[in-house]
Amino acid sequence: MSPQRRDEILERIAQRIKQYGLITPAVLFLEMNKPLTFIASQAVHFFSPIVGVFIANVEEYAYLMEDRENVDRLIRRLEELAEEEDRERRRKRTR
Repeated sequence: MSPQRRDEILERIAQRIKQYGLITPAVLFLEMNKPLTFIASQAVHFFSPIVGVFIANVEEYAYLMEDRENVDRLIRRLEELAEEEDRERRRKRTR
């Protein structure tokens, strides 16, 4: 997977998490389960023929989870989005 495609997928995931207001729970979940990401990716590869019917590009997500660095990238991006939201809230309060 190219770095550009990886970043696109991570950004899409981060924006979806932000859309639902789940940044903090998502960061906690990812931090707690970071050691299991490789095992989870292998499970996704195994079940991809079944899960692929319901989720498009499931193989890309599996390849993404194989590398723990990608989980760290996602966590960093979520933290950036949380900081942006905080700055936005503070700016609105000062007006």
